[in-house]
Amino acid sequence: MTLGGQPDFDNLRRTLLREGPPGPVPLIELFADPGTIEALLGEKLSWPSIMGAGRGAGRRREWRGRAALDAILHFCLEHGYDYVYAGTGLNFPRENYLVGDDTADVDNWPGGVRVWQDESSGPIQSWADFEAYPWPEPGRISYGALEYLSGAVPDGMQVSGSLSGILENTSWLMGLESFSYALADQPDLVEAIFNRVGELTAEAAAHAVSVDNVGMVFLGDDLGFATGTLVSPAVLRAYVFPHYRRLAEIVHAAGKLFLLHSCGNLTNVMDEIIDTGIDAKHSFEDKIMPVEEIHRRWGDRIAILGGVDMDLLGRGAEADVRRRTREILERCAADGTGYCLGTGNSVANYIPPANYLAMLDEGQRWNREHFSG
Repeated sequence: MTLGGQPDFDNLRRTLLREGPPGPVPLIELFADPGTIEALLGEKLSWPSIMGAGRGAGRRREWRGRAALDAILHFCLEHGYDYVYAGTGLNFPRENYLVGDDTADVDNWPGGVRVWQDESSGPIQSWADFEAYPWPEPGRISYGALEYLSGAVPDGMQVSGSLSGILENTSWLMGLESFSYALADQPDLVEAIFNRVGELTAEAAAHAVSVDNVGMVFLGDDLGFATGTLVSPAVLRAYVFPHYRRLAEIVHAAGKLFLLHSCGNLTNVMDEIIDTGIDAKHSFEDKIMPVEEIHRRWGDRIAILGGVDMDLLGRGAEADVRRRTREILERCAADGTGYCLGTGNSVANYIPPANYLAMLDEGQRWNREHFSG
């Protein structure tokens, strides 16, 4: 199966903006796990180390280094993406991580670990902590990954600048439990953290879109869980959505695209999210709302991205992955614009490579049937 071809970011842009003429359905993902990249490329790579840090043996992956960026670029080119992704370099340092062995059935990354957030606490619990916290200095944020890939991409390909989110970073700095109490007990402190996170994120976005071959910014900010939002819609309206509007203004002023990845059931706030100015929404789960229904409700206002369910990709048969991919394309891609094919979340290392490749192959078949000749 040949997946890679000449990248065509212009087609991706038209699709995301829901403009004609109809063209091949592009692929899109927020990212792919290192183990998946290794398995699909068939080579062992020297990923940057797992860093030891702090309380509870918390450790996190560092995504730096030319070798890792070259591998991600190789992966994106080989599998038919019109862009390559990289972080902006903005990081809010903290040590409230937990780590455990990777128990995925698929052995894509032998010896790998799972890292997740310790929600019981965080480095900021008081105004004294806020003042003492080592906030990133805008002038010292490194954009080396974006700049390196901007110079490395071939003709037709651009770079997606990845940013972590407003709610995520604010809640992570306190720990979701402490953050939840502070919404009632210390609202002024919560607001100050939101504003500092938002200001720095805006600085990073403004620099990212100034890099020549950065064509879009992909904000990852999980706002919900299976049955609703993590905090009340009122909190999102007061503290989160104003920053989304600012980010959209910055990105659009540079002529670039602004995409949102957010997990969870966001039905009650979806219209308000769209009103902030996003061009597209990513991350959908069948048990919450199948992507076809998302497309029916909101596909006339924004582009809809991905939606091939992670559980199906992780545990389903290849034939079922192909059938479901075809169903989604028939419902969401019939107009030839406004929909990009991909997973419901990311190319996780527990997805068997055969299932991931089956999804891509079915998309390629669809494009040949509808847009060849």
